[in-house]
Amino acid sequence: MADKIEIVNEKNMTDKVIDLGREGMYMGLGVVSLVQESVEKLVELGKEYRHNLVERGEKLALENKGKVEELVEMPQDMAKDTYKRANEMFDKYSEQVLTRVHIPTSGNIDTMTKKVNAVDRKLDKMIKETAAAEKI
Repeated sequence: MADKIEIVNEKNMTDKVIDLGREGMYMGLGVVSLVQESVEKLVELGKEYRHNLVERGEKLALENKGKVEELVEMPQDMAKDTYKRANEMFDKYSEQVLTRVHIPTSGNIDTMTKKVNAVDRKLDKMIKETAAAEKI
């Protein structure tokens, strides 16, 4: 138990505080260096991992290209067919409803318009003939 007791004076105390501060600063720089190395390694690993995932995805897409196209095209074809059938059914039933309540369809209106135009032309022709006959 004979510990050596050191007599501390101002200069010794100042030197020890400076040494302790210097040691703390160097330790902080060491931590910064270690963190920097770790981050650089993580970034490299991340790039490598990303590259590997992209390669695997491309390979899988090429291997399963037919399946992917089939999975995409099948619902598109079904949707197109359903849309077409829905339009046909709507046209059919709307025409039936319009006929039932005696409202003409666009086809009926077109036919009537043509007939009215034909009658109008005949009427104009008769009016001109009548006017010409009266002048004579």
